[in-house]
Amino acid sequence: MSEEVSVVVGIRVRPFSEREKKLGATCCVETDGNTTILQAVDDDPKAREPKKFTFDASFWSHDGFDELPSGYLRAAPGSKYADQQLVFDTFGKQVLQNAWDGYHCCLFAYGQTGAGKSYSMVGYGANRGIVPISCQEIFRRIENSQDADLTFEVSASMVEIYNEQVQDLLVPAKSRPKKGLEIRESQQLGIYIAGVVKRPVDSYPAIEAVMEEGTENRTIGATLMNATSSRAHTVITIEFKQVSKASGHSGVKVSLINLVDLAGSEKAGQTGASGDRLKEGCAINKSLSALGNVIEKLADKATGKAKLNAVVPYRDSKLTRLLQNALGGSSKTVMICAISPASSNHEETLSTLRYADRAKRIKNSATVNENPQDKLIRQLREENAKLKAMFGSDESPTDGEGLAQKQAEIAALEEALNEMQKSFAQRMEESQQASKKRDVEKGDLSLPHISNLNEDDLLT
Repeated sequence: MSEEVSVVVGIRVRPFSEREKKLGATCCVETDGNTTILQAVDDDPKAREPKKFTFDASFWSHDGFDELPSGYLRAAPGSKYADQQLVFDTFGKQVLQNAWDGYHCCLFAYGQTGAGKSYSMVGYGANRGIVPISCQEIFRRIENSQDADLTFEVSASMVEIYNEQVQDLLVPAKSRPKKGLEIRESQQLGIYIAGVVKRPVDSYPAIEAVMEEGTENRTIGATLMNATSSRAHTVITIEFKQVSKASGHSGVKVSLINLVDLAGSEKAGQTGASGDRLKEGCAINKSLSALGNVIEKLADKATGKAKLNAVVPYRDSKLTRLLQNALGGSSKTVMICAISPASSNHEETLSTLRYADRAKRIKNSATVNENPQDKLIRQLREENAKLKAMFGSDESPTDGEGLAQKQAEIAALEEALNEMQKSFAQRMEESQQASKKRDVEKGDLSLPHISNLNEDDLLT
């Protein structure tokens, strides 16, 4: 059964960069609860009215923080500063809980270059971002699981989309195919990357090593606006399997957690890009433009403005193709938009806020990723747990009627499960044996015999 959910959107305001301080920029952004307010910076009277946007969360990370000896930035007393932990508690925990419940989920960061996307997703130094905190939280939850009949399998992959080519970051650059990996689609797997390396991991240090290996292979470059600018979109996929056992049967519930760090939109005039940097910037802007078109079409579809049978242009870019499930698909999606508060970036900030405002209108049809057989196994485990709880509590049945009813429910579930797990060959063999048994009961009709032609034996 699918559940219609909206894309969850949050805004995060970063501190001034050194470049913005040198330009003498002023702060033109404010937050009030979940509302982000963009003040006008032009002398035009028509543009003096502030623009207000309301989202699921608005994080003020511009000022009001204290730096601890470890380098971690925390909120100063009485300030509204949003540190890394608050951002994770608001959105990261939500993503993990969705995965635990069996949904595919996606969290991606969007914004202009240098807006703080990678800081929110990956972090820096002691200020760890959503990705490392999420990885640690996954294994903390696994370790705290008390269910002996429930086991977990975790694997991780990491790719980047560089100049419209999908490259595996867990493969040495020399061993990668020149044209990159192909994005394909199947009815069983949905959208997937053919040939991507998936590393099984059994602990936080193991997945941390995978993330570090992939991060070292990321394509970055220096521009005037960002010394460590991401020159490609990075996608970290964590495949999370929950294997449950009940009455000798096992079922699997699979969730894909996609953590996406988008490269920032940029203007060549501001970044000073030329040569390879310019070519990379063009590819980034092209894919982000395609993403904007997809978001606009999906928003129109959700609000009823779209034309009948309007096609959503997912195939215009490798990025939109990869995010097809996250936008308008069966995933639960969270989007963090990083913005600059500087008056010198007013135009880009307004563009990002409008982008985010459209994205929050998108509706996804989220479904738990388990087949009917796995659902029966889960229900069987739940009924067994309820039965054990009844005997260990005051609700223990005294007349035996409640116990018999519960046992009957469990028996029915087991019977349905056994029937489901039989192969076609087994069912065919059983049908043939039953047919032979009926023939034996009827006897050999080629010999003399008496047949009852009436349903009632007494009327024969």
